[in-house]
Amino acid sequence: MDREEFETYLNANSRVVAIFRSQALAYQHSKNRQRAASKRWSETAVASAVDKMVSQFVDNVYDKLNANVKENKLHPYESWVSFIETNEVLDNLEETVSEMVFEA
Repeated sequence: MDREEFETYLNANSRVVAIFRSQALAYQHSKNRQRAASKRWSETAVASAVDKMVSQFVDNVYDKLNANVKENKLHPYESWVSFIETNEVLDNLEETVSEMVFEA
């Protein structure tokens, strides 16, 4: 499974990216409110920072899984899905992300 397939799978089978995005947005808004009025970011800049955080989060999760999934060369996608389901990766990720707190 490549990185794009992984992100698609995550979005289709879990709320983890949506939960992370929501928390990242709250964090970026909080950081933005702490800036001097003249230095505050536009909504576009805040959204861009959130997108970057989400992308880095998905990259990190993908890289960690990639190191652990024993990929079957004939059925690489199925190898990933099997590993994710067997190890309850999505449930654990959702729980972990729900409890995450970003420090400003």
